[in-house]
Amino acid sequence: MAVDSGLEPDHEPDLSEFVLARIAEDKRAAHDGDRRAGGGADVLADCAARLRLVQVCREMGPDMAFLGARPHGMADFFLSPSNQHQLAALTLALLAVPYAEHSDFRGVWRP
Repeated sequence: MAVDSGLEPDHEPDLSEFVLARIAEDKRAAHDGDRRAGGGADVLADCAARLRLVQVCREMGPDMAFLGARPHGMADFFLSPSNQHQLAALTLALLAVPYAEHSDFRGVWRP
């Protein structure tokens, strides 16, 4: 099933835009659930927390080159950030992991 990215057509999202679009989808789904089932407050709180994490990471200036820094054949080894910019990139990548099957997800974002 094709899923709308929530972004402008022909726009390649960067990692933070990708995560923000997924949070917006989750928030819309939670609002729909509120109307139908009377729940969703926990999902909305989770969305708000993830949104704040993305905002903080963007303010820190994520070093996206860090995500592709593993030597070939070492994809299963954990990246250990050495500064706030690398930590911001890693945090964004970890926030994107649950959406790895989405059509807009890029393999280079995999932490």
